[in-house]
Amino acid sequence: MTDGPFKNLKLDSRSRRFAEAVQNEAEDHDTRCALGSHAIVNGILSGNDGLIRDLQSYGEDGQLDLDPKGSIKGIFEKYDKSEFSDDLQREVAMRLHDGDNSRDAIDKALDSCVETNIGKTLTRIKEAGLEAHREGPMHKDQLDRLNEGLGEVSKSLDCARIQDAVKSCDKNAFKQDAKKRTGLDDPILSL
Repeated sequence: MTDGPFKNLKLDSRSRRFAEAVQNEAEDHDTRCALGSHAIVNGILSGNDGLIRDLQSYGEDGQLDLDPKGSIKGIFEKYDKSEFSDDLQREVAMRLHDGDNSRDAIDKALDSCVETNIGKTLTRIKEAGLEAHREGPMHKDQLDRLNEGLGEVSKSLDCARIQDAVKSCDKNAFKQDAKKRTGLDDPILSL
C-alpha cells in the first residue's frame, strides 16, 4: 500500500485497495468493480465460511427434520457471532416464521444478507474516507472522487455473482478479474 490518504484507513487490505483504486482512477471501471466484489466476498466469508457451508449443506441428506428451527439455530450456535451471522440468523428465522421451508429460507436469507452487506461495505468505505478527510491525510477532492467512484461502482456490481460466490464460499471468484495487468503481453482491451 502506498503512503497517502489510504495508508491508515480503518479497513481491511482488500477494501483499502478497492478504495484506493476508486479514488485515484488508476484502474478501469471493470477492474474497480472486480476489486469491490472481491473485497465484499472476502469480507463476508472471513469467519463466516464454515457457517455458510453448514447452512448450505443442511437438509442435503434427505432426512426429515422434525425441528428445523432448532437444527438451524444449532448450526448458528456452533460458530462465533459476527455482524453478518447475526443478520443472517434473524433473516432465516423470519423466513421460517413466515412459512418458507428450511432450504428456501436459508437461500433467500443469504441473498438478502449479501445484498445488505454490499451496501454496508460501501458505506464503511465512505465513512473511512470521511474520517481520513477530517483527520487530514485525505483532501476534499480525493474524498469527492472516492464518493463519486463508489456511486458509479455500486451501480455496476454484479449482485447475483457476489451472492453465488458467497453461497459457494469461493473467496477467489473475483480474484482473476481483479488482477492488475502488469506484463507487456497482457491485453489492454478484451475483444
